[in-house]
Amino acid sequence: MLKQRLSISQRQRLSPMQIQVIRMLGYSTVEMEEIINKELEVNPALEESDGDNVSDVSLDASSDTDDSEFGDDDGSAMADDIDIMEADSYYNDDNGAYSIKNNFDGQRDTMQSPVFSAEESFAENLFGQIDETSADEKTKQLARYLVSSLDENGYLTRSLANIADDLMFSMNVDVSEEQLAEALDIVRQLEPAGIGARNLQDCLLIQIGRKHSTPSTELATVILKKYFDQFTEKKYNYIKDKLSVTQNELEDAIAEITKLNPKPGNELNASKASDAASQIVPDFTVEQYNDNLYVSLNGFNYPKLSVSRAYREMLQELAASNHKDSRTQKAIDFTRQKIDQADTFIESIRQRNNTLIRTMIAIANKQRAFFLSGDDTQLVPMRLKDIAEISGYDASTISRVTNGKYVQTSYGVFPLRYLFSETIHTDSGQGVSSKKVMSVIRETVDGEDKHNPLTDDQIKERLNAEGYRIARRTVAKYREQMNIPAANKRTQKD
Repeated sequence: MLKQRLSISQRQRLSPMQIQVIRMLGYSTVEMEEIINKELEVNPALEESDGDNVSDVSLDASSDTDDSEFGDDDGSAMADDIDIMEADSYYNDDNGAYSIKNNFDGQRDTMQSPVFSAEESFAENLFGQIDETSADEKTKQLARYLVSSLDENGYLTRSLANIADDLMFSMNVDVSEEQLAEALDIVRQLEPAGIGARNLQDCLLIQIGRKHSTPSTELATVILKKYFDQFTEKKYNYIKDKLSVTQNELEDAIAEITKLNPKPGNELNASKASDAASQIVPDFTVEQYNDNLYVSLNGFNYPKLSVSRAYREMLQELAASNHKDSRTQKAIDFTRQKIDQADTFIESIRQRNNTLIRTMIAIANKQRAFFLSGDDTQLVPMRLKDIAEISGYDASTISRVTNGKYVQTSYGVFPLRYLFSETIHTDSGQGVSSKKVMSVIRETVDGEDKHNPLTDDQIKERLNAEGYRIARRTVAKYREQMNIPAANKRTQKD
């Protein structure tokens, strides 16, 4: 029997410029330089400007920026206590010129952005493995996108439905959850084992599934599948009774589990810290002068762009021609297309850089105490949603702006994501940054009796006594992030 079904749905369609801007938001300074140089090669209507009609633009609290877009006074990214030197843009509608110059004039422009090195990124390694698979090109592309969506542990915590929506919004690519699931299967086959897991349990099951089958690994698999909660809570006697196994059998299975890597994505952090070939250039600079903060977007290597005057004149001459045969019309269409592409490209860069600088201003305002002191305990709780509310942008836009970007300060270079942290509440109801709590944990461990170190439970109790509402698991998580060993491994013997 045939059935007919009427389905009505709404999808947001983005203009080519919107799509281009969204893509550009995710590019770093170095990547943007490559994109610009490539576009100069392929579009003859786009050229480097001589700079006669371009200059830096300075924004401050009295500039013509719409403050309403950035929230009220106490959260405004354009607050009076932040001076903004926006060195990223100047756009003239008359000549289509666009310039990115050094951040500051005089003594300020002597400041050099340091270059940092890192090994082949973890993501690039995974991309190489994906290329070696037999999957079709579309599936490979989706797999690469999923790799870019992994968290710091190597897990894919977002739902496939949300990722599908994000692909439609950011790239205007319509994919189904089934197609993404197929791509995820590719990712979960990569090395190190556990990449692409949805959670810790899934991660351990992927790894144990690749081990040679033995009685111990088979028992470990059953424990992870059926008694994972009891395993994490160390209710070993309960598991032994339920599975009717001996103590030795249980210990062998647990030993197999403890050999597994719960955070396969940690290799990403390790690669970033090592010295090698690829270069990282800070995307932003935040400088301090007399208790004022100056925020700038680094683009000192960007060429100045404009639409070719010769191409505009050529289009006018062709359009004014009285004899428009098919050949002339093709020339008109080609010339107009290249000019439109050049205009769109220049405007996209302007919008991209405007979004980046406004977002960084909002972050600098939110984390003013940190940028003035360099003390990470001064970091206040901050989420993507907070900056979205201040700047007026969507949280997904803030995510693209901050992902993989760095800010240079007087106290060093920091990933933008370092400035974000979760909120820990105190007994007074006040919210403090997780960085502050981590500092307290560090001080507590430093002051402990080295012959009788504090357990996570004892640290939790001390923090609770000081007013911090924190669980033992959170203490353990922060301790691991700071590379502090467990109590039994910190014991010093005479």
